[in-house]
Amino acid sequence: MVTSRIAVGGWLIALTAVLSALLERDQGAVVRGVAALEGVPVADAIVRWQGSHVSTRSGPAGRFRLPAAGPYATLTAALPGCAIGVGSPRRPNVTITRPPESVDDPDPWIDPQPDPHRPAQCGNCHRAIFDEWSASAHGRSAVNPAFHDRFADLLRDFPLGSGVCAGCHVPTLSSPTLDYDPRLAQGVDRHGVHCDFCHKIADAPLDKLGTRFGRDGYRLVRLDGGRQLFFGPLDDAVRRGETFVFAPFYKESRYCASCHEGIIFGVHAYGTYSEWRESPAARQGKQCQDCHMPPTGALTNIAPGAGGVERDPRTLASHHLPGATADMLKRSLAVRTTALRRPNEVEIQVEVAARHVGHRMPTGFVERHLILVVQATEADGKPILPCRGPTLPVRAGPALHGLAGAIFGKQHVDAKGNALHFWQTGGSWLETRLRPEQAETLIFAFAATARRLRVHLLWRRFWSTATPVAAGAEREILIHEQEIDTGP
Repeated sequence: MVTSRIAVGGWLIALTAVLSALLERDQGAVVRGVAALEGVPVADAIVRWQGSHVSTRSGPAGRFRLPAAGPYATLTAALPGCAIGVGSPRRPNVTITRPPESVDDPDPWIDPQPDPHRPAQCGNCHRAIFDEWSASAHGRSAVNPAFHDRFADLLRDFPLGSGVCAGCHVPTLSSPTLDYDPRLAQGVDRHGVHCDFCHKIADAPLDKLGTRFGRDGYRLVRLDGGRQLFFGPLDDAVRRGETFVFAPFYKESRYCASCHEGIIFGVHAYGTYSEWRESPAARQGKQCQDCHMPPTGALTNIAPGAGGVERDPRTLASHHLPGATADMLKRSLAVRTTALRRPNEVEIQVEVAARHVGHRMPTGFVERHLILVVQATEADGKPILPCRGPTLPVRAGPALHGLAGAIFGKQHVDAKGNALHFWQTGGSWLETRLRPEQAETLIFAFAATARRLRVHLLWRRFWSTATPVAAGAEREILIHEQEIDTGP
């Protein structure tokens, strides 16, 4: 009897396996194929249905097994640094290819502006991304009036130093006269750090970081003859007539390093990448893009109606690229105050901290700084100068000089305490910027007649003693403001 039951059970298992295999074959529940790199089966290729989360990796002989397509019709296979291969449910064997090592196309760069008469221009198909990018600091890097002002200052002091700015601010600028004056940029170059430049970056080596920067720090690949080759972080970006290379380093901080780390005229003027590398954020695995290119949740198709596919919005990075904006600065800086009335004075303790950032605050252009200001008034509104605690130096500007407060910045100063541009000689350096996730605490005291305290924190783009900034260039942002009543 027992033997009979075992036999029946084995028969049922076998029948179930046969029926499952037939069902799988008839309904196309599984697609099997081989991923090959230029004709040779390759392991560890990422194979997926384009636009979906359904993916797998090829085995040692290139073989893969993927659940049925469902609504998806395009099969892709990708390896880092290689052109993405394309297949289908009926032709599941996918060939991946290597892109050329280096080709410098003499033709002009692709203009990002939408133009129906020039179908290759980026904004025609990628309008949402174009709109985000065009309003960003990258989209304005060649025409920013504040940048032009500092560039004019540089030329007055250092006439032969113009080329160092163009490498990052106008990376596609070609200057037969070798002037490399960003103010003279025309056509696509006026778009600064634009789409075609960013997506022609084949590698971002770090071996000469800081001394070779901007365009010179990247390996660029541009094909000739009108052929289009783009690099990016999606492993399933394919579209008829174009070739896309899977470049996962586009989601790594090193992709940003060449323009955000630089020793210029012997001065470590830009250090955001090295600051990140030493930060808690880096130890936690957070990259620059996590804060500066987070998905908005609104974008689901990067090229609607032009070959794009619907995607999970969490997989599509924003191109707003926020940096020193009011919103981001307020999220990144925290101010806490504690006021105490004593018999002979009013004391206030102020804690300033950089939170949820992967670099010092402020970072970027070396003249950026924060100014903490603490003011006290009597009952009739008469201002009181501090009797204890640090006061603001002359470089804070005539309106703030002598008030209670502190400057957080990488400060280049002369013997009298005036601010110098980073390229000027004869000064000394003070490093007082905030370190990420660390608080700075300052204590100030005023006469016992103080009845009201005002604490505010300002971000400034340039020193107030610098050349006036052109109209439209934001030079000061109020980060924090607080009024404290100290009682009778």
